Amino acid sequence: MFARSRQGFTLIELLVVIAIIAILIGLLLPAVQKVREAAARIKCGNNLKQIGIGLHMFAGDHGGAFPRSTHSGPVTQSWVFTLAPYLESVNTIRMCPVDPQFQDRLGNNGTSYAMNEYVCEPGTGESRFLDKMRATSRTFIVFTVSDDKGSAVTEDHTHSRGWFTPATADARWSRVVRDVQVSRFGGKRWAGPLDPARPPDSERGSGSANYLFADGHVEHIPASQIRQWVNDGFNFALPPLD
Repeated sequence: MFARSRQGFTLIELLVVIAIIAILIGLLLPAVQKVREAAARIKCGNNLKQIGIGLHMFAGDHGGAFPRSTHSGPVTQSWVFTLAPYLESVNTIRMCPVDPQFQDRLGNNGTSYAMNEYVCEPGTGESRFLDKMRATSRTFIVFTVSDDKGSAVTEDHTHSRGWFTPATADARWSRVVRDVQVSRFGGKRWAGPLDPARPPDSERGSGSANYLFADGHVEHIPASQIRQWVNDGFNFALPPLD
């Protein structure tokens, strides 16, 4: 009688295999996360491009004027709903795919995007008519709403006129990031104004976000560039005169 050999993994071999799998997963996860974030960034950019097309068509039908925000327009739904006839699906396009308040804003008739106060509300520096703008390729018209803001429908526009009122760069920066999510991609995230994970304003200089300009193009701008403009006292939200 010969002893029958038993085939199978030893405990050490099994642990080695598990360790190798864990290492591979550790190497793959960052790559997968980067791919997902890149896809979300592209989807967000496409949303803004569609909004830009809708704004141009709306302006063409309304004497060149942009829609008004909830500050002086309907308070039951965001300005983006006035573009519904020009959009394929307003409920899809008005939401950024990685907005932490996605469901709340969706249910409250809000949006992940905020119109620049200068182009949707009358006042100092206003530029509310597309056909009267002198530098459409350099005029910001839609920003990404800050996670500091709540999900209410009224959070659909910025307060750009007050951004550069303070004398210090830090105070100006705080006002900007309370309105705009400059670090939507690659930066720190939090669930809302009451989230304990909410970082201080000084730690929001990383990452990047998408921005819609009046000529319809979308730019992906690093938060560090926005911070530099704030430090220099350059009011990037103010429509240029030439």
